[in-house]
Amino acid sequence: MRFINRKYKDSVFTDLFGSDRDGKKNFLDLYNALSGSDYKLEDVTMERKVIEQSLYKTYNNDVSWIIDGKLIVLVEHQSTVNNNMPFRCLEYVTRIYETIVPIDRRYAQKVYKIPNPDFYVVYVGKDSMPREQELRLSDAFYEKDSSRLDLVVKVKNCTDPKLLPIAKNCAILEEKVA
Repeated sequence: MRFINRKYKDSVFTDLFGSDRDGKKNFLDLYNALSGSDYKLEDVTMERKVIEQSLYKTYNNDVSWIIDGKLIVLVEHQSTVNNNMPFRCLEYVTRIYETIVPIDRRYAQKVYKIPNPDFYVVYVGKDSMPREQELRLSDAFYEKDSSRLDLVVKVKNCTDPKLLPIAKNCAILEEKVA
């Protein structure tokens, strides 16, 4: 199976980097490749964060982890360009924060510390895309003004290892791209 195949299911991506027995290691390799960091599995604590579905709402993020209690990483696998990812990531991170911050602490005087979020899209489609780009929530606002709310999603084009040598830093991607 080639990684750039459009029929490659999100559930396979989710399994490889989430629920699979090697999901934690695979995800850490993927995150290191995406972010340029050098986390080692034996040196970090990791907790997978899955958004629970409710009766009326479905928020399906592909993969989310907290690394060392300080970092939420939301990674989406996409084979088509979706410029609404910042809004979707806003929904996802809100749902995850709701599970982290106890209800009674939301009204407390003291600030309840939450993990810093980081958002990525692993693009594997056939449309022409730059090797890297950023999508911003503020680009969707009616007017550009001094609004303080923004969310940045980093899109990494992983269709061709010559465009972005990300696969060399993530063995499972190298396997799928080659």
